[in-house]
Amino acid sequence: MRVQETLARLAQTGTPPDGADIGRISAGIADALGRIVDEIFPLVTCGGSDLQFILAPYGRGKTHFLKAIQYRAREHGFVTAYVDCQDGESPFRSLPQTYSAIARSMIPPEAQPHFASSGVARVIETQFAGDCNDRQREIVERLAGSNAFPPGYRNLVRSYAGFVTGGGGDADEHFGESIEALLAGEVSYRVTLGALYRRYPWVLRPLGKLGPRNAGVWLRALLALPRILGYPGLVVLFDETEVALRRGGTRQRQQHLAHVRTFVDHLAVGSFCGCAVYYAVVDDFIEMADQDLGALGQRIERHRLPGTRNPRAVSVSLDELTEPGPRQAAFFEELAERIVDLGRTAGLTSDASAQVLHRLTQQATRFAGDLSEGKVRDFVKLAATSVAQEVMRHAS
Repeated sequence: MRVQETLARLAQTGTPPDGADIGRISAGIADALGRIVDEIFPLVTCGGSDLQFILAPYGRGKTHFLKAIQYRAREHGFVTAYVDCQDGESPFRSLPQTYSAIARSMIPPEAQPHFASSGVARVIETQFAGDCNDRQREIVERLAGSNAFPPGYRNLVRSYAGFVTGGGGDADEHFGESIEALLAGEVSYRVTLGALYRRYPWVLRPLGKLGPRNAGVWLRALLALPRILGYPGLVVLFDETEVALRRGGTRQRQQHLAHVRTFVDHLAVGSFCGCAVYYAVVDDFIEMADQDLGALGQRIERHRLPGTRNPRAVSVSLDELTEPGPRQAAFFEELAERIVDLGRTAGLTSDASAQVLHRLTQQATRFAGDLSEGKVRDFVKLAATSVAQEVMRHAS
């Protein structure tokens, strides 16, 4: 049934599902994903950091590419945080919002990528659950020895670990929820530290609380936390954060872009460690940055010679990372073959598969010559609809 659900989602939205099926329908990005696995993942595991802006028009496949990175990262044991900004939220409106957006979205590699299993508390809980006291003590020692963690933040992590392991005195669900809310920077769950100290006098002090003044330090601690906890590191994926940005005025855009610039600068000078950040935006994001905050545009704009490719640049077109690319019929032919293969898994016969594939490959040249936005998404929807209809027809 899962394959039919995948086909239905692709036919309706053109966007990929979470999980293993993402790899089955990826076209042209195998080399790019291989470079990330072979070059970036080892860098992050050793404590390094990386940042890349992925530029493409709407409907080109940015979301698909980010989710493909997420799937490979989870395969290799990384904590991931996929921050979907298409609902109008702007995680860079302020640094506390940036922290909270990442903290809420983090998932350990073995968890299912849905809301119930997400959040920084789940990442901590996964590593401290169980009876391996030696490993737990080792994690606490690494926390104490790292300069990435201010005392208040370190004590929050240790307090939640104590709650998970049952070593937190009379800690109850109220205590766990309070520490979890503080770790997530949750504004809708009000926690008063004085009341918490009085109710649980044994609790480690000081406990931290997210605010504008300490948001940058907390962000550094959050990005470093998975690696200190024993994971290989953290992979953060921001999807179309400029959607919300376009709805605001000039001042709001400048503030948003200024926080992105701060984020870029911290990564550039090595303040953030043990993380890779992928930021997917539309093609004219750099132009917007140049217009509203030139300092950001200067940091991420590339000077390139005609015909050159640099898949490791700080800003890179998704077309540079795709071979064959969407200007070639071979790209759409490969995409069609992969979607038809889903149909085969769902019971499509060889003859029916060949007929659907023939019809779709006849469309490949037309789509490759189309420069309009959304052409890749439109082809995915067309192909998935054709395959799903044939699956249903042969099932009946």
